[in-house]
Amino acid sequence: RKMFIGGLNWDTTDESLRKYFTQFGKVEACTIMRDAAGRSRCFAFLTFEEPASVNAVMVREHFLDGKIIDPKRAIPRQEHQRATKLFIGGLAGSVTSESMREYFSQFGKVVDATVMLDRETGRSKGFGFVSFENANVEPLLGFGNLEIDGKLVSQHRRWMTRVC
Repeated sequence: RKMFIGGLNWDTTDESLRKYFTQFGKVEACTIMRDAAGRSRCFAFLTFEEPASVNAVMVREHFLDGKIIDPKRAIPRQEHQRATKLFIGGLAGSVTSESMREYFSQFGKVVDATVMLDRETGRSKGFGFVSFENANVEPLLGFGNLEIDGKLVSQHRRWMTRVC
């Protein structure tokens, strides 16, 4: 029932975010994260009353306050901590977060799959991340041995702790 909403406009308010997402179901909680000075950090957490609302959000693109926003299912912290995250490079422009999730699910339970998008154009940047729960990813590591949408991709463990 909980979602992470990224890519928000600086001017988006808790109220405008809540109002936008009520079209998908009753919103229980909605909080834009702010820095110590009270400025938006351009992401929020939102909780729906019904889990089906999250599914309704995930099947389309979203625009709010002049920006493409990036809603994702929130991943419980304990699940996130035991997941193995891989960087996936060289993605074709046709690859979406959902198609990447589907492709990599053949190798284990995918906790999260994200294709990184350009905030201005909404187009793929050609790379993304896949997180597995308790999967042995060693056979996946290396370059040029996996093909998604007709293009060979590279993959390696994500060593950095934060992507800016």
